[in-house]
Amino acid sequence: MRYFSKHFLILAGAVSILAVSAAALAQSSAGLSLTEARTNFVEAEKLLNRKRIAQWHRIKPKLADYPLFPYLVLKEIRAAPSRHTNHEIAKVVEQIDIPVPNAFRTWWLNRLIQRHDWKLIVKHFSSDSRATTKCTYARALLNTGQTKKAAKVIRKLWLTPRSQVKQCDPVFEYGLNHNLIDDELIWQRIVLARNSGQQKLIKYLTGLLKSQAIKKWVARINKAHAHPRDTIRANLSKWSDSEFGIAVIEYCITRIARTDISEAAKIWMNLKKSDSESAAKLPQIDRNIARRLAIVKHQDAYQWLAQLHESQVDLTTLRMQARSALALENWSAVLDTIDSMPQDEASKSRWQFWKAKALRSMGDEAQAEQILSDVASQFNFYGFMASDMLERPYAFESAIDQSTLASTSTDASDFPAVIRIREWLVLGRPYSARRELTHLRHIEDDNFWLNAADVFHQWQWHDGAVRAIKRTAGKGASRLDIAFPSPFLAEVLRESIRYEIPEFWIYGIMRQESNFVSDIRSGAGAIGLMQLMPATARHTAKTEGLKKVSTNRLTIPTVNIRLGTAYYSKVLDRMNNNPIYALAAYNAGPRRSKHWQNSSRTSDSAIWIETIPFQETRNYVQNVLVNFIVYEKIHRTQYSRTLDYLNLGKNYRWAKP
Repeated sequence: MRYFSKHFLILAGAVSILAVSAAALAQSSAGLSLTEARTNFVEAEKLLNRKRIAQWHRIKPKLADYPLFPYLVLKEIRAAPSRHTNHEIAKVVEQIDIPVPNAFRTWWLNRLIQRHDWKLIVKHFSSDSRATTKCTYARALLNTGQTKKAAKVIRKLWLTPRSQVKQCDPVFEYGLNHNLIDDELIWQRIVLARNSGQQKLIKYLTGLLKSQAIKKWVARINKAHAHPRDTIRANLSKWSDSEFGIAVIEYCITRIARTDISEAAKIWMNLKKSDSESAAKLPQIDRNIARRLAIVKHQDAYQWLAQLHESQVDLTTLRMQARSALALENWSAVLDTIDSMPQDEASKSRWQFWKAKALRSMGDEAQAEQILSDVASQFNFYGFMASDMLERPYAFESAIDQSTLASTSTDASDFPAVIRIREWLVLGRPYSARRELTHLRHIEDDNFWLNAADVFHQWQWHDGAVRAIKRTAGKGASRLDIAFPSPFLAEVLRESIRYEIPEFWIYGIMRQESNFVSDIRSGAGAIGLMQLMPATARHTAKTEGLKKVSTNRLTIPTVNIRLGTAYYSKVLDRMNNNPIYALAAYNAGPRRSKHWQNSSRTSDSAIWIETIPFQETRNYVQNVLVNFIVYEKIHRTQYSRTLDYLNLGKNYRWAKP
């Protein structure tokens, strides 16, 4: 393990690394116990936050061997920035073996910008995905003479349907002045903005155009927004030879399809009949209509997808085609589509299961059983369904046993990052612990992750344990105690009784939603263990006769589990107590779930799940159903099978336990 020595000389840019054994962590070189070191660490943070450098230097030697000491080194740089050159800071960042916090990187980037140190920006910020940093990186490339490389970055940043961050203004101005962004690129962005309804951006972009001819095309696409049907009918033959005209035609069809895909398909079919030569130049419109038909689960989706020109067929299209064939229960079409997929896609358990189902439906029992046997050995939704079809036990114990885990030679607890994780958890900072775990993503050793999962489980860090076990490529499936923990048991049982919802259902949802991280917040704004949107939580609290719930209170397990269970209970009622439809509603909204039910023509619930248009919701329902079964096994020994959930008719009322 590597730690910064107490003789760390930041001013000279020298970095000294001190190796420390795991046993030595119990006491630092200054004679401090870990408890004392932790207390000093917290005190040091406060001093550095207040820029009390002299006081910090008095306790600094005591913390030189403490695992989190490198973070204090970064804080010292921020607390006394004038004492350090950019190259000294760069050397520290390069040699420090910790995940550098985003707050430090942002501070350092701003400092480099202020000092025009473009070379260091290019060197250290090329992989940052944030738009603000990407734009600064492009600016640095320009200032270091790397114009061709900068042009690629600038063009990628330019082609967005919405206004970019202000940090992009200098590079966009350069691109416009030096013809890196030409009229054609401006037109492409106008089309993107038109599709996103960004009228102000369109007006601004139009003002940048030099070509009067392209300005006329902007006027045409704006007119097409109000009159798409008339525009396409009057101009298909005239515009099909122009890249600008093709973009306007595509927009017309897209505009119509948003409100009525059936009408869009009908209009395009009629145009193809009346002007087949022009229509043949736009095969991408056939693909766009076919995909939209598939998304809305239209009965003609498979026909459109199957007739696409080979140039328009990709993996996404093939997946849609297979699901559209499933929706029709056209088993020969299902089989043909899966067989036309690339081998690495067709071999996935998802498609192998449906291939076996198709073969069985077509009378080939022998081949179907062989495929199902392979799928049944996998610990996932399709493995469970295959086991049901073969009337076999589930593959709970298919991977490894506990003795295998115990005998592994890998001791994850000796890894520096794991030691730091422990310290962050003891200090009550799980976010920092998660950052450290992400820092270990380069490790591919299954034994490390199996052992790490066991270590994290012993610490009752369930988020880390579950994430670690998922890195083992299925080898940790038999460690159900680690992969499917049951924290907050008292709270879950209380709400289970209150709302007559099985506790294993609550756990199944919670595991998928948050991995048991109570303070997690999604990009969409959902909060806490059961990922409640604040508005949903407030409405649920009101209907339950509870006090108004603040956003911050949703991170409290007791509050979140109460409101999450109450909301799921209400969703169940709206979905006729059918848990499958309720899960889809919990993830994508009750209105969408109802629409998918009403538009479905199959009575097979497995097909209904497979043909959910949203990949996130489809995977969500499948994963949570597996969670239901596993948690029921853990909590009640006897457990339901997927068939118990899938063989529910649309009007079946699941009896609440």
